[in-house]
Amino acid sequence: MTLNQDIKDKTFRKVYLLFGDEPFLVNSYKKRLREAIAGDDTMNYNYFEGKGPDVKEIISLADTMPFFADRRTVLLEDTGFFKNKCEELADYMKNLPDYLYLVFCESEVDKRSRMYKAVKACGSIGEFKQQDEKTLMRWAAGILGKNGRKITQRDVELLLSMTGTDMGNLRMELEKLICYTMGREVITKEDVEAVGTVHVSNRIFEMVTAIV
Repeated sequence: MTLNQDIKDKTFRKVYLLFGDEPFLVNSYKKRLREAIAGDDTMNYNYFEGKGPDVKEIISLADTMPFFADRRTVLLEDTGFFKNKCEELADYMKNLPDYLYLVFCESEVDKRSRMYKAVKACGSIGEFKQQDEKTLMRWAAGILGKNGRKITQRDVELLLSMTGTDMGNLRMELEKLICYTMGREVITKEDVEAVGTVHVSNRIFEMVTAIV
């Protein structure tokens, strides 16, 4: 993935757009990008959250040279700019200052919008979709392995049947299992059933299936 390579090489694009129906991955890459680009520099880092922030204020900050640093980073989250029109910012992205890095994290994105096309022209777009069961099983087994735990495929499947495919839910359940099995290597079916939480969304899915 381009994002991973950019973070590894520290060769960043001017603008990033992160979105998709897997919020765990969106948030994970948001944090990684912010840390990789801005580091510990809070003086030259600005954050905007929520619908319709002041575009003139954003551009004014973007035009402000960084103070005793090479970069200014502006992170914008759930602004609605990629769903509703934001012509001024789309135009601004045609000629960005060399020191400026913009990161957008959005829950709603229209790929036909000028903002989307502007980012595509000068930056990088990361769309994070829900992962399939096989990918989630490998991911879960990898986390457990790093923490000195082993689990059978059948028991991982049991865990997924309880958590659903949301990576945030799955990560929380894995952390509970790791703590619960402290001092042991193998995680059993009984461990999964003892500490696992069946999440509401998964219960609803089971109810609809039963009705059908």
